Amino acid sequence: MLQDDESLALALRGGLRGRFQGTFNQLENAVEVLDDYMLQHLNPAEYADLRTMMREINWQLAYLRRLGDHAADAAAAPVLQMLRVPAPLELLSQLHETVELFNELTVGGTRAVHARLETAPGLDVFPTMGDPALLDGLLVNLFTNSIQAVPEPGAVEITLTCTQNQLLYRDNGPGLPQDARCLLLEGVWTSELLAKGGLGLPLIRAYCTAMGWQISQPEGERGLLFTLPTCQAEALGTLHLSAPDTGSTRRRRRLYESELRLYLSAPEEPSDT
Repeated sequence: MLQDDESLALALRGGLRGRFQGTFNQLENAVEVLDDYMLQHLNPAEYADLRTMMREINWQLAYLRRLGDHAADAAAAPVLQMLRVPAPLELLSQLHETVELFNELTVGGTRAVHARLETAPGLDVFPTMGDPALLDGLLVNLFTNSIQAVPEPGAVEITLTCTQNQLLYRDNGPGLPQDARCLLLEGVWTSELLAKGGLGLPLIRAYCTAMGWQISQPEGERGLLFTLPTCQAEALGTLHLSAPDTGSTRRRRRLYESELRLYLSAPEEPSDT
């Protein structure tokens, strides 16, 4: 049964994602060929007139590529929850790197965006149980939701606060609407949310479930509180407190570059992946 589940997970997350990516690669190549043809055959004034349309097409393709990735992840989420086994994780090191990367990539964007990490006094390391890739997916969805939630052109301020076995995520937006809060905390969809087709909130919920994290919203607080499992005593010896490896850093950068350019570069043409 486990082998069947693993095969299904690979088919959904890998195969489905691969089909999406292959199609979008072909579309983007076709747009590039068309753009080159226009550059060679149109006069400069005509070419300039059409460039606005071409930038919009490129942006929409990048957005559809992102939706394809989310759809693949959402399709695989129930199976991945059965397969993922949370491992020892030193949370602070990954949060430090993620916040630094996020601030680096948002400099010079169309909006002022900044994230900061706060820790309780004396909290120098934060051993818990989790999964680095799922944590990346969780955080990038939270960050992009914050960018969308804060009314333009206002600056986006994000704060992550670590205390004993808890992570509090806050931004300066208006807070989650009631239907979105019910979806995130209780898994209840409304017809309005179904019509909007958002996948970010159920993915956040799925990532937390797979890692054994609990989500709540403190009384009178607009932020989200994640209560984290204690790192198992027998696993502490395998916990690496060093900086994340180079491969994880590259993967993390690619993920954030892909997500953030859709929110901080429009209507400019996205850069190549």
